[in-house]
Amino acid sequence: MRVDTTTASSHTTDHVEVNNHTEKKADASMVHETDEDTAPTSPRNVHGLRWALVCISIYVSLMTYGLDMTIAADVQATIIVQFDSVDRLAWVGSGFLLGSVCSIFPVAAFYTAFDYKYIFIVSVSLFEMGSIICGTAPTMDALIVGRVVAGIGGSGIYIGTLNYLTALTSNQERGRYMSCIGLVWGVGAILGPVVGGAFSQSSATWRWAFYINLVIAALCAPSYIFFLPSIKPTDSAKVGAIPAISSFDWFGWILSTGAIVCISFALTNGGNIWPWQDHRTIIFCVFSGILIIATAVQQRLHLFTTVEKRLFPPPHIIKNRTITLLNIQTAVTIANIFVPLYFIPLYFQFVHGDSAIDAAVRLLPFVLVFVTISLLSGVFLPRINYYWVLYAASAIFISVGGGLMYTVHINTASAKIYGYSILLAIGSGLSSQAGYAIAGIKITSKGWPTFDVQRSISAQNFWQITSSLLALLISGQIFQTFAVRNLMFALRDHGFSDADIRGAVAGLQSSLLKNLELHLAAKAASAVTEAMRPVYILNITYGIICFLGSLVMKKERLFAKRPIAMP
Repeated sequence: MRVDTTTASSHTTDHVEVNNHTEKKADASMVHETDEDTAPTSPRNVHGLRWALVCISIYVSLMTYGLDMTIAADVQATIIVQFDSVDRLAWVGSGFLLGSVCSIFPVAAFYTAFDYKYIFIVSVSLFEMGSIICGTAPTMDALIVGRVVAGIGGSGIYIGTLNYLTALTSNQERGRYMSCIGLVWGVGAILGPVVGGAFSQSSATWRWAFYINLVIAALCAPSYIFFLPSIKPTDSAKVGAIPAISSFDWFGWILSTGAIVCISFALTNGGNIWPWQDHRTIIFCVFSGILIIATAVQQRLHLFTTVEKRLFPPPHIIKNRTITLLNIQTAVTIANIFVPLYFIPLYFQFVHGDSAIDAAVRLLPFVLVFVTISLLSGVFLPRINYYWVLYAASAIFISVGGGLMYTVHINTASAKIYGYSILLAIGSGLSSQAGYAIAGIKITSKGWPTFDVQRSISAQNFWQITSSLLALLISGQIFQTFAVRNLMFALRDHGFSDADIRGAVAGLQSSLLKNLELHLAAKAASAVTEAMRPVYILNITYGIICFLGSLVMKKERLFAKRPIAMP
């Protein structure tokens, strides 16, 4: 099934024309009516069962992307045992996010130059290739390479989903479809530790945590091949696909990618593998700063590119207050998910002695609430109509939830932890994906071209994945630093080496902490719990940023109210 090229590629303009035409009609039988009450012409020509299959297949692929983003959380202990490489363990989790964030802009450029369908299928193929490499990896290095490749493919899946749903939905229905993106991605991300833990403790082994992606892709493949619509971007039709790719800001991408990689090396290895004063840590910190400045200068002066084609969106998008604030809000509400996602299971493993799967199951209250609120947020948005209110509410839940999690200690009741995590889930569920729908609606309402919608989506996605990567790296760095220090103090006179302590913190608690005498086990559990508390300062910070952002947002309606019809 193919979408008519002209219709698909000019969907943004069509939305504006349809809505303007609709707003001019007056229905004498209605007294009060809003834009969302009308039924605009559908921007797609695939409907019914085929449209349902398309949505299901791309949502399922998106769920596997979310799943792989966090699946390493509960398989790391068995991976360490097999490869005996605790020093590179952090890269199993961060490598996937690093591959994703570094590939966002090039992948987005391919979507503006080639048929959406082809790029989406290639992205799925890359994701599965990475999964195969991970599943068959004979060494830790091979596993890390596989994670990076899978991250690149996953980035294409995510951007493709956003582009498809922006192109094939009307302004009025887009919020519902975008909320489903948050739903399925969130379900995958939150279930990652559960699935990973289940496979790592089964006869299938941790390798099936990656092989399962191949089974899912095989089930969705017929829908990708036969039902996924073809959409050719307007810009590539005008200038050609190859010139469109050639004009991409490759120089800016190299600079920004170098900065991200250097930051990742510094935060992953500094203070953990290398001392902070080590020359390698200093070199990566210095180079990351230099490359960040170089990227800013290159983008500002658009060196080796043009102002329209530079890596980050052109000035009229960046200077738009609403779009910039949406980027910030999406970044902090998504980053808010990752701290409880990793540290709630870790708490129950260390304090209650839970197995990996039992600890992951403790996330179910967080999962169920996040899923429910994410689904409902698409309904709330057009009814509330003031999007700043949604973000203000999110900020309150995130700040309060983070503050309460900061108070958790070794004797805190499990029910309280569930309640605190639910507050964090509500905060992110309300608005973590709303920014995509709002940005699309605001840009189309201004009559800006399709290319601007795609640039805005890719930029927002970049900040989302970047914030996720930084949340993972920074929270891990905070926890590792405090946990190692606290455990060394608690166990300093009992013959444990630095390697023993670091291995326990990394996930080998079954071989050390579980064999301690009762009084030492209590001291160790208390030391680890105290190390987790500072991590939740990140959530409090996210909530404060989100609240301040909501205050400076425009107090405008998302959908303008229609005038009252005269009898």
